[in-house]
Amino acid sequence: MPGRGRMRGPLFDSGVRRTIAALAVAALVLVTAGFVLEMVWLFGIGAWFLITAGLLEMIYRP
Repeated sequence: MPGRGRMRGPLFDSGVRRTIAALAVAALVLVTAGFVLEMVWLFGIGAWFLITAGLLEMIYRP
């Protein structure tokens, strides 16, 4: 029945897209903070967030 529960398709896609966007924004913030504060570990975590966002984009591409 339409409208009941979560279905695969556009709803699932928008959740994945939101996750990818959140990871990309977090990566940008962490890389910038790591560069400004000269903390390599923040830079590294931001890089891993960006890698994760890229992999999710490649795997869940519609």
